[in-house]
Amino acid sequence: MANLVDLYLVYRILRRLTQPFTDWEAYKQGVIDADGNIVKDKNQRFSTDEQESFTKFDLLILKLKKLLGTIPFGKTKLASYAAALWFLKEEKKLTEDNLQEEFEKFCMKEKFLSEEAPANVASSGAVAGLTGDPPVGKKAQKKYTSRFANNEVFVVDSKTYNNARLGKQKYHRYERYVGNDEIGMAIREYGKKYPKKPIILQDGENGPMIFLRRGRNTFKEHVELKEEISATELKGIEMYADKLFKAVGIDVEFTRHFLDRVNDARNVKDITPTELALLFRKTYAVHGQKIPKLGPDAEAVIADMKSDINLPFVLKWDRNSQEFDLVAKTVMRKKNFMTSNPKLKV
Repeated sequence: MANLVDLYLVYRILRRLTQPFTDWEAYKQGVIDADGNIVKDKNQRFSTDEQESFTKFDLLILKLKKLLGTIPFGKTKLASYAAALWFLKEEKKLTEDNLQEEFEKFCMKEKFLSEEAPANVASSGAVAGLTGDPPVGKKAQKKYTSRFANNEVFVVDSKTYNNARLGKQKYHRYERYVGNDEIGMAIREYGKKYPKKPIILQDGENGPMIFLRRGRNTFKEHVELKEEISATELKGIEMYADKLFKAVGIDVEFTRHFLDRVNDARNVKDITPTELALLFRKTYAVHGQKIPKLGPDAEAVIADMKSDINLPFVLKWDRNSQEFDLVAKTVMRKKNFMTSNPKLKV
């Protein structure tokens, strides 16, 4: 009987690990989004269906599924089955806090993850698909690089930058993203020579920066990279800010540049969706009544003194809607940010 119960549990775990998040009941109830991000906290799930669709068991499986996606071969059926057996064995001692650490130990023991393991575009390790390429000399590499925070930065054209920004698809070679020209070869050679160093790309000499690959192949880096804000998440933050400022006749908008800058490597520490949402909430609480009084075309900077996040904006009067548009021009994490415009400190 116990074997049958174990087999059923393995089936349940395996089924969840291999199912897309859109097939989960929690997604249908609006508790998580298509990427597995929790959009309704526990205290926001009012109906019985919402509460039952996402239990502690579901939360642990969701985190395990995301962790599997960050390791080499993690999306294969064999890896899912191995993870299901491990989860069944260790479930009683697993918590939301220790799941990552315990699973990393398991991966190291089973050699799913090692310091030299190849990884995807968002991670470290040797770059796949580079064998057989002719070496690129130091002069060629220096020709296309600058320095930022003691790291090499490869200055590329907008096409290469956008290819990398969209992310590497499974089984695709890296040359598809950086190309076979001299700079592409320089990037790939650098990746081979320094498997633990980050690869940073910049869109032109003065454009935004992104990580093609993070430094050091550790689980922590894999998970931290997920903090990069997507266009969908930014839209959700915009809707949240709109609801806050609606009472004072303000509609919040983000420029196209904002998405690039919020994920820019120059922030050093990633700006997270939670930090942005909290920034708008604090701004409304402290300056909500004051901002509309600044008047049309007024410019100012929202400055979070705790997180060092700075958000310059301009107020535009919308004649059609008869309200102000608060246009967030850009954002950056920078201590002692200097500006000639008024600072709204929170």
